[in-house]
Amino acid sequence: MEQEKKLKVLCLHGFRTSGGFLKKQISKWHPSILQQFDTVFPDGQFPAGGKSDIEGIFPPTIL
Repeated sequence: MEQEKKLKVLCLHGFRTSGGFLKKQISKWHPSILQQFDTVFPDGQFPAGGKSDIEGIFPPTIL
């Protein structure tokens, strides 16, 4: 039996956030949607400096 390939989705986060932050946001989607895709959440090589608009909302470990 041939197995269907999942779509690969590159998930790019916004300025001064992170792949972990975007992954946490997307994890709230219904599991039936998420199981259809292979997702990748890359981060840049160097973190952005300065104040982030989400600092008081989410812990810095996922920013």
